[in-house]
Amino acid sequence: MKKLRMLFLAALLLTGCSTAPAPKTDAELEAEGWVKNPEANGYIKMEDALTTASVAIDESQQLSQPEIRELALDYLRGWPLKKDEAGQTIYSYREMYQIATSYNNEPGLSSVEFVLDPQTMKLYASSEKGTEKCVHIAKNPKVVLYWYKQIPEEEYIAYKNDYFNSYGVQIKGTAKLMDPASEEAQKAAALYLETLYGAEGWAAMGEKQPAIITKLLEVNDWIEIDPTEYVVNSLQWSYNKEGSTRPEWYDPESPYFGKSVRQVYYVH
Repeated sequence: MKKLRMLFLAALLLTGCSTAPAPKTDAELEAEGWVKNPEANGYIKMEDALTTASVAIDESQQLSQPEIRELALDYLRGWPLKKDEAGQTIYSYREMYQIATSYNNEPGLSSVEFVLDPQTMKLYASSEKGTEKCVHIAKNPKVVLYWYKQIPEEEYIAYKNDYFNSYGVQIKGTAKLMDPASEEAQKAAALYLETLYGAEGWAAMGEKQPAIITKLLEVNDWIEIDPTEYVVNSLQWSYNKEGSTRPEWYDPESPYFGKSVRQVYYVH
C-alpha cells in the first residue's frame, strides 16, 4: 500500500513537471512590452523605462534654478517691444508654440501664439471659441507646450550642429479657459494686445483700451497656462546673439561647459 502511494505521488510530480510552462524567450517578452533593464538584471515594462528615462536628472550637471529660469526667458523672449525708463530693452515674450492636449484618449496638437508673463512664468493665448484645444482643455487641463527653433540653413554644419545645436523649451502644466470678467483675463488681454498693436500703438489707444479688451474677451476664448516646469533643451546654441548670455557649445571657458543639455526649472 505504501509502495502504491509512492508511485502515485511520483506520477503527480512527473505530471506537474511536464505541464510547467517553459520560460519565455527575449523575443516573446519584448513582444509583450517588456524591455531589458540591466541595472535590475531583469525586465521592466516599456512605459516604465520611458518614464524613467524622461525624468532622470543628474543634479551635478544642472545649473542653479535662477540660471535655468533666465535661460528659458532668454529663449522665449520674442522681439524687442519697448525700452524701460533706464533704457533697457523690454521684450514681447510672444512666440509660436505647439500645444498638446488630450481628452477621452484622443490627442490634439495645435500651433498657438502665447505671450509669457516673465514675472509669473504663466502664458496666455487667445483662440476662436469651440476649437479642439479649447474643448480638450475644458475637459482635461493637463497640457504640454513646446517651442522649437530650427537651425538656419546658412548656419548648418553637417555632423557638427545638426543635433547638438538644435534647441527648444518644453513646458508642462495645466491649462484653463479664463473667465472673461476676471481680473486675470483683463491682465492677459492687455499683455497680448500690447504685443499685437506694438507698445506705441497700444499706448496711443488711451481710454479706448478697456473697451478693446472687453470686446476681445467676449469674442474669443482665452487660455491660461499655469506651468509646473520648464525644460530647456540644449545650451549649445546662441540664438539671441545680441545681448545673449548663452555661449557657443564648444567654448571650454563657458560656465555651461560640461553641463547637461537638458535643464529643468521647477516653477512650483
